[in-house]
Amino acid sequence: MNIREYYQKTSNSNFHASWISLVLAIVFFICHAFTIIPGNILLITAPFIILSIAQFVSHRIYENRIKELPIELIETNTGLLQTEHVLLTFMPAPTLRLLLFASNGSLLGEIRDLNMKWFMWMVPNFLSMLLPKRYELVDHEGHLLAKYYIKRGLFNKVTILDHQGGVIGFYQENKSLVKINGMIYKFDGTEWMPVQTSGSLTSFEIKTKEGEKVVSYQEGWMPLEWGKRFKTNTPILTFSSNVEESPKIIIFGFCAATLNHRSN
Repeated sequence: MNIREYYQKTSNSNFHASWISLVLAIVFFICHAFTIIPGNILLITAPFIILSIAQFVSHRIYENRIKELPIELIETNTGLLQTEHVLLTFMPAPTLRLLLFASNGSLLGEIRDLNMKWFMWMVPNFLSMLLPKRYELVDHEGHLLAKYYIKRGLFNKVTILDHQGGVIGFYQENKSLVKINGMIYKFDGTEWMPVQTSGSLTSFEIKTKEGEKVVSYQEGWMPLEWGKRFKTNTPILTFSSNVEESPKIIIFGFCAATLNHRSN
């Protein structure tokens, strides 16, 4: 998959959602006309009509975005754990499905929920945040790189495992409703990377306790060339050049834990 295929899938999903919402509004209107459903028909159908319009507008935005893409996209893939800049995009899904792209538009990998059942579409977002989660990190060919187990509760407690099931780190979030404050630990429980950022998660840096920069996260800005392929608010992870694979896997786990509430 490349960024064009991602936009096309998202556009199709929004188009189908728009029609489903419109059909539901029509069904409710017919039922009301035959006095099967009582009440104010405008109040009953308005949410579905508004949702239908919003989804159709989103569909058109993605269609226009596809037309603006360069005709030829570079497909070179250096590997997820060898790439310095990783762009994060969200696929429509009942739970977290986070696609990881290189700046040239090629797919590097994916973070996805292992419990992506259809009924999760029906679970409210505030409730979904409290449920335990199991995610996996795979490369662009679907090969397993890591697993993330998140305990139930409002504040994240994450166990991070490699592809063989060995623990390589932990993330523990402290209790705070206005900012994200926590600690990333090594596999032996040693404090490693303190985390302090605002709850809006528009930009942050993560450094080791010794002050060595590991990664930065930025939304709302990107080089002009990248803007031809991605939306300007696409989150970007930028790893320091000397960061090894294990810390990168752990950072992806931190992102999975903190971004799981994002609308998909």
